[in-house]
Amino acid sequence: MPNLLCKTEHWSVISTLTSIAAVVISSALNAAESPGLTAASNKIDVLVAKAYKEHKITPNPEIGNDIFLRRIYLDIIGRIPSLTEAQAFNESKEEDKRSRLIDRLLSSEGFVSHNYNYWADVLRINSRLGGGATEAEAAYRLWVKSALRANKPYDQFVKDLVSARGHLWDNGAIGYYQRDRGMPLDNMSNTVRIFLGTRLECAQCHNHPFDKWTQMDYFKMAAFSYNVDANRYQTDNRDAFNKHIREIAREQTAKLVKEKYADMDKREAQRKAQKDLRGKKNTEYTLMRRASTDLYRPIRYTSVGQNKRKLLLPHDYQYDDAKPKSKVTAAAMFGNEIDSDNVDDQVDAYAAWMTSPDNPTFTRVIANRLWKRVFGEGILNSVDELTQQTINSNPELMTYLEGLMRESNYDMREYLQTLYNTKTYQRAAYSEEIVAGTPYYFPGPALRRMSAEQVWDSLIVMLIDDPDHYQPRLESDLNSIERQKQIYESLEERDSDDYLAMVKEIAKVTKTINVREEKLRERYQKAREDEDTENIRSLGKELSKLRKESYDKISEIAYNKLSKGGETQQMMANLGMTSSAMNEVKMKLPKTKAIGKKEYKQAMKNPNLSKAEKQAFAVKAREMQVDAKNWSRAMREMARASELQSPARRGHFLREFGQSDRETIENANWGASVPQALNLLNGPTAEMLRNVNSVFGQELEKAKTAEDKINTIYMAMLTRKPTESEMKSLLTEVESNGEQGYDNIVWALLNTQQFIFVL
Repeated sequence: MPNLLCKTEHWSVISTLTSIAAVVISSALNAAESPGLTAASNKIDVLVAKAYKEHKITPNPEIGNDIFLRRIYLDIIGRIPSLTEAQAFNESKEEDKRSRLIDRLLSSEGFVSHNYNYWADVLRINSRLGGGATEAEAAYRLWVKSALRANKPYDQFVKDLVSARGHLWDNGAIGYYQRDRGMPLDNMSNTVRIFLGTRLECAQCHNHPFDKWTQMDYFKMAAFSYNVDANRYQTDNRDAFNKHIREIAREQTAKLVKEKYADMDKREAQRKAQKDLRGKKNTEYTLMRRASTDLYRPIRYTSVGQNKRKLLLPHDYQYDDAKPKSKVTAAAMFGNEIDSDNVDDQVDAYAAWMTSPDNPTFTRVIANRLWKRVFGEGILNSVDELTQQTINSNPELMTYLEGLMRESNYDMREYLQTLYNTKTYQRAAYSEEIVAGTPYYFPGPALRRMSAEQVWDSLIVMLIDDPDHYQPRLESDLNSIERQKQIYESLEERDSDDYLAMVKEIAKVTKTINVREEKLRERYQKAREDEDTENIRSLGKELSKLRKESYDKISEIAYNKLSKGGETQQMMANLGMTSSAMNEVKMKLPKTKAIGKKEYKQAMKNPNLSKAEKQAFAVKAREMQVDAKNWSRAMREMARASELQSPARRGHFLREFGQSDRETIENANWGASVPQALNLLNGPTAEMLRNVNSVFGQELEKAKTAEDKINTIYMAMLTRKPTESEMKSLLTEVESNGEQGYDNIVWALLNTQQFIFVL
């Protein structure tokens, strides 16, 4: 692979390929009419054209099939088309083949993958949901994908999230509250921002300085879901245990008061005795409390319920409409009022109010959000901060889109289908800078750089076959969720007497382990204070072994429902996955291609082969061995971005290209950077593409002539054939450099703007 820092002779290749603007414009001018538009698509075009006339805008020309094909794949399923897919579209003679392709892509697994990435950024779905909730994240991820796959209406999607309660194996949507566990005020702020386009964060501490919302508005909204609890849950057995442990505490506290604090004030004596009790180690009280904690540690983030907690105003509340620390009654910030005193469940009422078609902003926000997703800019210049100052570039169009969303019963696919079928969408991209704070009238979609996920997934489709159905984590996800369910059932399907007996047995069995662990922890803390690295490492390993020993003892006694496998079909159904959708899922990639030892020995002993032929065979065998080794190393991460750790680890291709860390809403970085350039220029990407085990590498192997190979490279990477001048220049490159010339062409195309942009 060429190295830009060391080699400059390949600039002739890349300079030829960077003359793409002329190619793009030429292709756009050769566009045909787009048949098969729906009445709704035509109406949108009419309203957009009305704005052209009013503001003296010249619309961009319509694009040809080559640019449309690449754009529509990137926009709907988040990757470029494969060679097979491109060939099928180009060979189709149907007049409405664009509309047919749009329909097929919107119903594909690729659509699920690409749109999951989008909603994961909006909902901040990251690994372990901020820490510890591994299985909750898996269930949440699978639930969102299932909702997209089933085309769940948007209003129902939101309602299910906002009203989510229960166990993760029954309802993966509880991940919505697990993501903000312990932070109910933040959860409300995020909810209102995402689904109602309003930022209330400033009103948490004082009346909003730039909008109409007051601090009281904030707390009244927060009161709806304040008692949703994602940190712990109560069951009959836990209630029985807590009652038992309180009785023990009362008995032992009374004993301590009598023995040590009989002469003190009663209240002070009680306080001191309780403190003593909590501080004592290895008593029945402390051992049983620890046993209960250890029992539930593996399933601590598996449920969302409700407690009896009431929201109070802050102690420093300074406005004259209420006193500090007053109880807050829930009330909607706008739209129809909710009679909080006469509803069966406040959270359900909150979700129903939010998703109602009568809600003033709910429909507007999603109509504008999806418009921006298609065109790169919103009609409203903000998707999540609607104020009196928000710019609306086409009020008539915005009103029509809201009506369209309601009429479709919040069918996101139908809405997107309408937008993609417009002539407005199928115009050449607008490549001028769009100044922030100015209205945009859509002479064409805004020119956009690929997201990190689009770049990665476009490379993946050239590396492996059918990446849209490759889900390597699915089996382990389902098994881990099933294990959580089995642990829960092991504890909660016992009667209360059996449960208490079990806790006492665990407390007794783990007592000696606890003593050893406490001594180890003292030594470990001393090693940390002394900065004794070697001791810290060895003591850390010993502590890990002790924790495992304790867990094994607990498992043996308590988790009697654990078994391999489990009801995965039922688990899939609970998380919204149908068997038919899962039939196409692939868990493993095909094996690598390499020449085995037996085949190699036979070739070396073959009397019919000349010395030169044997040497050539040996060179080929070594090359394939290296390719296979490199391929095997890379295979563990060779899946679409939606199937990898979320977000990817630091230093990963996805993170370097701006993938969101999903700590805040839509936090991706779309800007170029030096690490990105160095990755494409000097990283392993081009080498992996040319690997004989990749789909791309295999297609190049099939091509016989230099022209065929160059055409294959262009179709695979840019979804078009090279121009005559490009072909002439690249044939010279191959003549000068032989096989290395093809590597140079791949490397050069990888570093062009045409590869990295959605044109």
